[in-house]
Amino acid sequence: MTATQRLGEYVASFQERAIERDIVEKALMCLIDTMGLAISARTEPTAVAAVALCSQRQANDKGTATAWINGVGLAPSEAAFANGVAAHAHFQDDTDHDSWTHPGSLIPPAVVALAERQNATLLATLRGLIAGYSVINWLGRDEVVARALIRRGFRTSPTLGTIAAAAGAAALLGLGQDQAASAVAISGSMTGGTLEPVRAGSDEWRVQNGRAAQGGLIAACLASQGVIGAPESLDGPKGFLSTVAGMERAPDVWSAMPDPAIMRGIMCKPYATLGDNMPAAMAAQKLFQSGVDVHQIAAIEVTLWEPYTNYPGTNYKGPYARLVQTQASTAFAVSTMLTQGDITYEMGNTLRQDPLILDLVKKTTVIADKVGGALDSEVTLIMKDGRRLKAHSNEMSRELIFLNRSRTVSVFERRMLSLGARPGAAQDFASGLFDQLDQKGALPVGTIIRDMQALIS
Repeated sequence: MTATQRLGEYVASFQERAIERDIVEKALMCLIDTMGLAISARTEPTAVAAVALCSQRQANDKGTATAWINGVGLAPSEAAFANGVAAHAHFQDDTDHDSWTHPGSLIPPAVVALAERQNATLLATLRGLIAGYSVINWLGRDEVVARALIRRGFRTSPTLGTIAAAAGAAALLGLGQDQAASAVAISGSMTGGTLEPVRAGSDEWRVQNGRAAQGGLIAACLASQGVIGAPESLDGPKGFLSTVAGMERAPDVWSAMPDPAIMRGIMCKPYATLGDNMPAAMAAQKLFQSGVDVHQIAAIEVTLWEPYTNYPGTNYKGPYARLVQTQASTAFAVSTMLTQGDITYEMGNTLRQDPLILDLVKKTTVIADKVGGALDSEVTLIMKDGRRLKAHSNEMSRELIFLNRSRTVSVFERRMLSLGARPGAAQDFASGLFDQLDQKGALPVGTIIRDMQALIS
């Protein structure tokens, strides 16, 4: 069985698969988080430009999907593109560690756009999300393929994301094994995206994920109409692994099927910084909460998982000419957290020339940690009086990144309040979606999207 066929079999059987309640709830948490992030990016220039490229439809036209940032009707493929760009715009979308990807800007935009077209229910949509998330984890399982892609200069999110978006879309459409395999195959032949935009601090990294979401949707729709993809698209001699990842054979970790249980490990970022910086930012927040006087800091030492220190942009210490340079920089993330107690998207613009932050950046040394894991980071402050103040990321609550129902609702409420929503309205809306699961998630996704837009209209 080829890798393409294995994924086709998995996706085709997915709608009948029994899925544990907590996994379905986690998918809903990811969906709420993603939509909130996308709406929050309604004025971000790349997200606005993406919607402007699309042809507007009447919202009540059959088969129309919605642009999340402004509620206009679009063709589903264009909605997947625009919503993927918006969800990724603030660099705060959720993270799957094994694949080094941001599934939230890749899979929900494709699946939800098709769900609107198909008048699908919330539960059917969440099943599609789980299918896509588990496939992206499988593609990068144990970081084998992910690291191979990074070594060759490919960004894992758009490169693996097109395939995962196709899998999620195929599950939503209920495709059979052969058509689902073709959806995967078609997407695998047209995927990609380089790391240069992140290294350079330019803007098109946002577009990469939107195009991946759109490509996955298109692949699934083509397959549903009988378009046939290459049977060995992923692991053939001229296929994805060989030509894109530079691997001679499929990794052993691809021998087993994807696992929906990986949803439990999806991380939703509490701060607007590169996912690699999240542990260091958590440790720095602990120090901020202790009331440290940042004016008395003589030097800062940050231990960070070694692979993160090798990722483009993390070691950059200025000058910060563009926002994304601040988002990738570990030193900027730690320095901002120590002075502000948070890292928001706007801070990358308003504080990138802040004298105090830039002074702390100069005092920061990032040390590659070869012993700890991806969630481990220790920040040590050497004070002018000789004291050494330390904090570790494991001192902060794991609910910051793995979410629960309460935190999901409160984060969504805070984001919508900042956009003018009536106090309590977004909280009621998000809580109501969790209550829907007790009613078998029968509410159509189109209704959910309209109700969400009404919060800020």
